[in-house]
Amino acid sequence: MSLRTHEGGAGGSFKEAKKRFHCLLAGQSSSTELLRSCPVVTATGQNIGRVKSVLVDARNKQLRYVVLAAQQGKSAVVIPWQVLYFDSALVRLVYYTYS
Repeated sequence: MSLRTHEGGAGGSFKEAKKRFHCLLAGQSSSTELLRSCPVVTATGQNIGRVKSVLVDARNKQLRYVVLAAQQGKSAVVIPWQVLYFDSALVRLVYYTYS
């Protein structure tokens, strides 16, 4: 998928934009290997899913999103990295929401 941006000015042209995010399957690199199939739960312990891939910001090479494997009959879930906490005692990611 490619993104396009509009260049301003009279009769402005469209220019191909650089891809903003790189998708890495969990396990494709040594740094994402730790997240391969890692369970993701809510703060109350309810299972949300397992990590399928991560999205890395191409500009600054930082992890931005975690993509969970789609469950049968449902679409994939994308969660911002900054709302996740790694629970090392139980080897899982915990999704914190503010309510």
